[in-house]
Amino acid sequence: MFKQFDLKDYFDSLNKAITFCLFIFITLSIFFGFYLVFFTDIGKDISWRDNMPLNFLLLGVFNISNLYSNLGITFLFFWFFYAVLYLLVIFRPISLFKSFTHKKFFNREFKFFGICNSNYLYVAIQWFSAYFVLSIVIDWIQQLFQISIGNPSLENPLVSFFYITAAPLNEEILFRIIFLGVPLSLILVRYKTSLTSTLVHPGKNVSVESNSAKILICLIIFLNSFFFGLSHVVFGGNYEIGKITQATMGGLFLGWLYYRYGIVTSIIFHWISNYVLFVYGLVGYYFFNTSLSDESSNFLLMIISVAFIVVGIMSMHKGAERILKYIKK
Repeated sequence: MFKQFDLKDYFDSLNKAITFCLFIFITLSIFFGFYLVFFTDIGKDISWRDNMPLNFLLLGVFNISNLYSNLGITFLFFWFFYAVLYLLVIFRPISLFKSFTHKKFFNREFKFFGICNSNYLYVAIQWFSAYFVLSIVIDWIQQLFQISIGNPSLENPLVSFFYITAAPLNEEILFRIIFLGVPLSLILVRYKTSLTSTLVHPGKNVSVESNSAKILICLIIFLNSFFFGLSHVVFGGNYEIGKITQATMGGLFLGWLYYRYGIVTSIIFHWISNYVLFVYGLVGYYFFNTSLSDESSNFLLMIISVAFIVVGIMSMHKGAERILKYIKK
């Protein structure tokens, strides 16, 4: 009866099924975010018609300050930009969805809607899920030593959502393209195509032949990640020292994704972390009167979190298997 049962295939299918559910949640968040900003009063005395200071770290680095812009128009710019990138990664380098596939479990044949594990969105979801699990573990360990991560300012949900939405694009341009892509391009020098293409997708457009160059790449990614983690505390945001560890780990994930899969994939990873999760926090806050700072009271956020945790554990298991195979070789 159990002859045809393959545990590895079962978990792979389970992973892809939950990943598909996460794809639905992520897609819906795009529309929920638009609705919350333009058709609700989550900002109370502040609405999308008001002007907001553009206190972005990217602008601050270049000493550009005292800029104000209409909240709604600026949000719409970021919203549209992420929507386009999201649509792009669904089909890059090949489509996320394949035709139906058939697999046998317990001597019975089941039909599955195929999901391609080489797709950039699939990769971003898998890596974010692993990061999500590790982030929870790091927070738990730090709390044992009374080291707090802190929380972003939530005085006004609309204002918080505005800055959280803007962060992925601003921070990925600054930390990945400028602070990581440019140094890698200057050091590696040998491009397969142009400098612009290399800054967009370093791993695909540079020639790395020696082990010393690979070690140097890893070192630069690590330093970039540490600076990324440090910036979350040094440059405000109401975070505490524990955030450095969590954000540094996030920087390692983002740095590797940027190098291996390109800037679009790292932006989508960052966008899921910021925009998508915060949207469902706002949905619970607005429609079900749950707390923005207490995730356990928001059943939607709990469902998504459990899905990320399950996918993250399976993704980490796969990664561990690959590392062990590499070590044995």
